[in-house]
Amino acid sequence: MAGSGTGTKATAVTDSSITLSYLVEAIDGIIQDSAFDAVKITKRLNLMQSRIAGGIKMPDGSMSPSLPDLYKYGTVTTLTTAAYVSLPSDYQRNAFKILDSSGNKIAPPRGGDYYAFNLFLKQVYDLTLSAVGAITKVAIKGRKLYYQGIPATAETLGIHYYRKPTDMALDDDCPDGIPTEDLQYRLLVHGVCADIFGVAIEDGQDNTAIGTKYHKGEFYNAMQELCEIVGIDAEPQFYGEDDEIDAGACD
Repeated sequence: MAGSGTGTKATAVTDSSITLSYLVEAIDGIIQDSAFDAVKITKRLNLMQSRIAGGIKMPDGSMSPSLPDLYKYGTVTTLTTAAYVSLPSDYQRNAFKILDSSGNKIAPPRGGDYYAFNLFLKQVYDLTLSAVGAITKVAIKGRKLYYQGIPATAETLGIHYYRKPTDMALDDDCPDGIPTEDLQYRLLVHGVCADIFGVAIEDGQDNTAIGTKYHKGEFYNAMQELCEIVGIDAEPQFYGEDDEIDAGACD
């Protein structure tokens, strides 16, 4: 039987850690809808976790910051026959420092960051991106890293970025990247419940969407707290450099 309104409120969080089984049980108790079993709820939990890590657009129009625990350093190997290579498979967002094979920083396009692909094109000598030589310019478009020139021998480039969170699969798995147990619970439970109520339960023409509004409001309250907690720590700072780094705060 489908739940209505906000459903039965979940028990207060008292566990020492927030696990997948705890989250599934909490959501199941709220939505009270047999159409959503543990498998479906788990899928929605992982999708919500990934959405939060990838950035949520806040009511004021700002984007929520990267999660510090998801910071990673990885490498890619360039090709000798193409001007681009795929980014690491776990890359999700915000590559903020790229290093050449000697460990020296390759600056982003002048006037922008590594995602300023149009600026990159304006600043290369050959718009066909077939120039051969040392790599002096790089930019990211989609899930590919573009570079010019093309080295005669494959080179390893280092990338500082934020990875995708690891999906939860086992009952004892915990959320990845979201700081504090309180935020793990509130963001994932309210976020998933808002989606389920809004899409599958409170979709009738005459429904007032009480549950959707409640859980959506609680989700954004928790997101605001996440923004405040992460603040300028959203990106590691490299002192002694003149980088302009977006703090990512939602204020």
